[in-house]
Amino acid sequence: MRAAVMTEPGSVRVGPADDPRPGPGEVTVEVALTGICGTDLHILDGEFATARFPVTPGHEVTGSVVEAGPGVTGPRPGDRVVVDPGVPCRACAWCREGRLNLCANRLAIGVSLPGGAAELVAVPAINCHVVDPAVDDRTAVLTEPLACVLHAFDLAPSPAAAEVLVYGAGTVGLLTAQMARRLGADRVTVVDPNESRLPGARKAGADEALPDARESAVDAWPLVLDASGAGPAIGDGLRRLRRGGTFVQIGVAAPTTEVPLSPYEVFAGELTIRGSMTTRDTFARAVRTLVAGAVDTSMIVGTAVPLSRYAEALDLARSGESLKVVVEPGR
Repeated sequence: MRAAVMTEPGSVRVGPADDPRPGPGEVTVEVALTGICGTDLHILDGEFATARFPVTPGHEVTGSVVEAGPGVTGPRPGDRVVVDPGVPCRACAWCREGRLNLCANRLAIGVSLPGGAAELVAVPAINCHVVDPAVDDRTAVLTEPLACVLHAFDLAPSPAAAEVLVYGAGTVGLLTAQMARRLGADRVTVVDPNESRLPGARKAGADEALPDARESAVDAWPLVLDASGAGPAIGDGLRRLRRGGTFVQIGVAAPTTEVPLSPYEVFAGELTIRGSMTTRDTFARAVRTLVAGAVDTSMIVGTAVPLSRYAEALDLARSGESLKVVVEPGR
């Protein structure tokens, strides 16, 4: 088969690789599409601590099972699936508490294990969720980012009848805006300095789509979610909280990113600051949400790029000119 490999920070190549064979409890998936997101760029830049080089990236994966290993009762060969990239140890203190996403020994497909930027990938069968035939690949590939958004809202107070501020009008930002609306938000504001993305935010249901939060009709928000991972946006968002407000960090920032924070303001305003680490018990719900057509994905996924042009796909994702860049390994 062919696969993309990040050999070390700053270096990526596409070439032949051995076909993976499923071990006990695993299946081999023929990849239909794999998405590229900011995490892949952080890995390439050497800014993701849990990455293990060399690694085949791609943690947003959809495809079809072609082979099942010993002990697997499902999914079966021929099933279309999406793959949850998190592989917890299921033995540490965090796993025993049910917080699998915080596993002390957590591995991740496309980060520390081979991912979906390949024609084939072997993954734990338990990580696969069968996709309804009504959901096409371009929709299914958004399952992982949607699961991340659902987890963020699980950690936040209900947005119902509230004003919600979202930073970033990329894939996660647009999904966040749509879910805020679905969950009953009274007013949704999306901020992104890239003004070419603002029409998409309006299409996603934002009441306001602005390059700067200072242009909003709202002065302070009870719920702010950052989907950008950008330091200036995060710092600005913390300043936009009203008393008693909650800030949720969804976007992945570089480990060296720092933002100003006033402990006095946190104290005096009884502010809540939450991190939202990938997904927890939300993958199956994300699949159901997509099956129900509860979010509009048509505006998000761009033209699929062949695997041979994986390095170009990374550059396109970095440029911000396209929302969700996807790679089609079969091309």
